[in-house]
Amino acid sequence: PHPRLRLFQKFSTFRILVCGGDGSVGWVLSEIDTLGLHKQCQLGVLPLGTGNDLARVLGWGSLCDDDTQLLQILEKLERATTKMLDR
Repeated sequence: PHPRLRLFQKFSTFRILVCGGDGSVGWVLSEIDTLGLHKQCQLGVLPLGTGNDLARVLGWGSLCDDDTQLLQILEKLERATTKMLDR
C-alpha cells in the first residue's frame, strides 16, 4: 500500500477502507506510520478473511461476504464516527 498511500500526503484529511483481516489492517497502519500520515488518515475496516477481531471491536462486524452491499458499506464509511486506536 506504500505507493498508493503516498498519493495522499498532501491531503489535510482522508479516509481509506482496508478490505481484509487484522493482518491487512496492521500492514496498512504500519505503512501509514512510516509515511507519517496517522494524524490525517481515518481508516475503515471491511472484514474479510479469518482474523477480524479489530473489525468486530470497532463495530464493523466479524465478516462481510455479501458484495451486493458495497454501496451501503461505502455510505456507512462516509458517515462513520472516528475512534482512537492505540496499537
